[in-house]
Amino acid sequence: MSFSTEIQPELARLRDEIKRGTRIVSLSGLTSIAAKAYVLSQIQTETKKTFVIVADTNKELETWECDLDFWSGEWRVESREEKSSVSTLDSRLSTLPSFETDIYSGVSPHAETQEERALTLWRLAQNAPDFLIVSAKSLITKTVAPVEMKNLGAHLKRDEDFAPEKLIEKLIASGYVREEPLKSVGEFSVRGGIIDVWSPTQENPVRLEFFGDTIDSIREFNAETQLSIRQLSEISVAPMREFSATAKDFKDWAFFARERFDDERFARNLKDRTQFADEGEDFSGWEFFISLVNPRSASVFDYLKDAIFIVDEPLLVEQTLSNYYETIEKHFAEITEADDIGLAPNELFLSGAELREKLADKQRIELRALGRTAAQTDEQFQVV
Repeated sequence: MSFSTEIQPELARLRDEIKRGTRIVSLSGLTSIAAKAYVLSQIQTETKKTFVIVADTNKELETWECDLDFWSGEWRVESREEKSSVSTLDSRLSTLPSFETDIYSGVSPHAETQEERALTLWRLAQNAPDFLIVSAKSLITKTVAPVEMKNLGAHLKRDEDFAPEKLIEKLIASGYVREEPLKSVGEFSVRGGIIDVWSPTQENPVRLEFFGDTIDSIREFNAETQLSIRQLSEISVAPMREFSATAKDFKDWAFFARERFDDERFARNLKDRTQFADEGEDFSGWEFFISLVNPRSASVFDYLKDAIFIVDEPLLVEQTLSNYYETIEKHFAEITEADDIGLAPNELFLSGAELREKLADKQRIELRALGRTAAQTDEQFQVV
């Protein structure tokens, strides 16, 4: 669908302001995500820019995704179970949910959330989508740099060298689990010179046959029947989590953790983790500690050099982030008082000042259902 200045003057105005480089463009009066998705799909088609939609919480991500799919008509949105079978790197629309786990509870994030975040970040490190939908908390979550994220995965081609030992090490570090035989996404198996692996980029698992360090054959196969489906010339293997962690990393973590938390009052809770880490094993909630070894030096902003940020209902986003900053500071103080260990919020998240600085460099569209009244209220908040 193309713009018509006579029929769609407001869309034409937005398009022109974006092309002129207006830093903040406001759009009000759209009361549903479906209406907002329609407008944005039209503007994106005209401008060819990457649009980053900042939603209030994870709950809105799927609604945004479905509505953008409907209006664009080109991207097939799948259910969460089907989503892991996407077979291309060039995803036009991706979502980046936030970790809903309390980072100071000692509990690891849900595996599905880790997989979705890893796949999205890995794709972003290589190609810019048309749309990226992020929750407010994802916007401030620190992660690894794009080059590190890209290296977590692997692109394998038939008749090219890639040592099987190196591949196995990479799979384990990026969250794959060894199962004989594999049954689902995120698993791999090894039999002599054959490695089976099921990447979230593939609808089915693939069988890699090696001749020494050379990939001699790549075959897609049915996990239930083990029968070959087709020969492939190449395959992309995406990571299952965004943080690389090997046995050595956990052992190194135990060393640094003892230095960091050397006060005697932390001894018991420190030992609860180091007794596993010393053996090169993970422990519950390790994802929020591992940056002692592999620092989180980036955020989603580092993956999006030339993108337009769309803040959906800035007032809600402001309130959500303001409340979250207050909550994590409170929880950190509580666990410290209780002699438990944890990394400070500024080691895991961008501060409000850092977020404002990064957003200040980006062109933005602010979507408000209530127009001028909401815009005036927004000015009371200073997070974004």
